[in-house]
Amino acid sequence: MAYTPCDSSQIGMNAQKNCLFPAYAGLQTLAIMCRWEDVNRIIYYHEHAEEVNDDYSGGGEQETVTMQNKNRIKRILLKGWVNEKEEDDTDNTQGDQVPSEPTHNDISTDTEEADETYAEWIAIEAGGATPYADTAEEYDADSGTFTKTLTFTAPRAGAEFSSEFIEPLLRNKNGWVVILQRKDKKGGDSAFPILGLDNGLIASEASLNYTDGESGGCYSFTLTETYAPNAEIDLWWGNYHDTQNEFNSYLKYTIDDHGGAEED
Repeated sequence: MAYTPCDSSQIGMNAQKNCLFPAYAGLQTLAIMCRWEDVNRIIYYHEHAEEVNDDYSGGGEQETVTMQNKNRIKRILLKGWVNEKEEDDTDNTQGDQVPSEPTHNDISTDTEEADETYAEWIAIEAGGATPYADTAEEYDADSGTFTKTLTFTAPRAGAEFSSEFIEPLLRNKNGWVVILQRKDKKGGDSAFPILGLDNGLIASEASLNYTDGESGGCYSFTLTETYAPNAEIDLWWGNYHDTQNEFNSYLKYTIDDHGGAEED
């Protein structure tokens, strides 16, 4: 469509700004993560559009087609989870549906087999003065791929936290998938960036300075995804409210809720 100033809804290949809601930087403290190998299925966001056919001369209605952008992720299903409306999956993945939470597929958590098949999300509340400072993406012209870097500071210290979170984080060579939350809630489909979905975020640096005031004497981490074929990937349900509901539904199924270690 023709260029219209300040109309970001018609961006197409144009790089236009949204004059009503200018983009601004920053990430919220809370994020969620899962092991890259635990991702069982990805459901992409679809949106309906009227097909444009310049040669059409009939009396009927124009055909409605479904458009799919694989940088927009509607749902990440982990191992051991299914959709509530799995039998009606076509309708369940359309952009105009109300989000339905993923449900456990009735695998018992009392058996060793369940521990191997029942995957869970992990909540992260980043510490430090600036949550996820220097988290970024960079394009590599030689390979035509993207390098994505996640940096954050642990929110606490201690022996239990080290054995339960820090050591597994650093030693997982298959990597992690992390869903972040921008502070910008009106930036369209950019509000919930996903890092690591293509090739996994793998720990590349970790350090602890007991006397550093900015980190609170806690560990700081750098996780890196290399050779990612896609630039920004985001969680998206067609609007911010429904996308937030999808994000929150994952928080209901974090480790502490199902089979995780409970504090005394």
